[in-house]
Amino acid sequence: MPANKPAIRLTLEDGTDLADKVNPRALELTLRERRGGEADELSLTLHNHDGRLIAPDEGKIIVLAIGWESGNDVTIGLIEKGRFKVDEVEESGPPDIITIRARSADLTGNYAKRRTKSWKGTTLGAVINDIASRNGLTARVHPNLAANPIAAIEQHGKSDMAFVRDLGRRYDAVATWKDRKLVFMPIGSATTASGKTIPRLTLARTEGWSWRFSRAQRDDHDGAEAEWHDSDAGRRRKVVVGGSNRRKLKRIYASEAEATQAAKATASRGKRSWTFEYELAFADPAIQPNQPVTLSGWSARVDGKKWLVESVETSMRGSDGLSQRISLESA
Repeated sequence: MPANKPAIRLTLEDGTDLADKVNPRALELTLRERRGGEADELSLTLHNHDGRLIAPDEGKIIVLAIGWESGNDVTIGLIEKGRFKVDEVEESGPPDIITIRARSADLTGNYAKRRTKSWKGTTLGAVINDIASRNGLTARVHPNLAANPIAAIEQHGKSDMAFVRDLGRRYDAVATWKDRKLVFMPIGSATTASGKTIPRLTLARTEGWSWRFSRAQRDDHDGAEAEWHDSDAGRRRKVVVGGSNRRKLKRIYASEAEATQAAKATASRGKRSWTFEYELAFADPAIQPNQPVTLSGWSARVDGKKWLVESVETSMRGSDGLSQRISLESA
């Protein structure tokens, strides 16, 4: 039986393959992938006992793929994980090592610059496309969200990063920048923004080690209410979504449609108060945030819930292979 052997592939943005320089020296790799607007993070530690490895310059763009080269009970092949911009390089010793830390390349640069802009009489899709365009990227907005009307909205002294994150929360959406695209899609959607079906993942208790199941009571609500300004009547009106344990939103919205959308998003978040953390024995690099999950082998309360991947941390340490910790939340 072939041993489970992990593999990584690092290339520069121009296609230069770094395998000969990196793979024999790799001591540790950690990749953190998140569903929200935060950047994915990569940390790579390489030995430099002979002093022949030259540390990369900050600002370099590297492209990562990770997976299994051989083995049983694992899927053979590498999974592309996107582009990362080197933002910190540390050299230390003895023994001499180089540690490289990088973040998603699409979450750097002008994306963090503060801006002020307003939109009126438009749609959510048009706003997202506008933001993506001024950052030189392409927008991918899910059809269930693209046509949502926006009467008026203002980005006042906020970075595109913060503003898109706010929009994601308002519409209960995945709002992230990856592979030169601004992706905006409903949390828990059965399809991607481009229409591809997101495969459901089934995880059994026999596939991993430690796990933790918990509930955040502070986020436990079954509905929401929001106010909007009715300019024709010159007064505020209220919309109510969900049950009796409702969260009251502080913002006053410009239209009934926007208030209703915000209340629906808040009610949906309230349903995701259960969390589950699981350490897999063998990593599956194909697992991605927002992927639906079915759990099997725990209690009826755990197995009976629908789950979504909230974040994934994949690690490679020496000869230990690829390990993985995933964080789930109830759908």
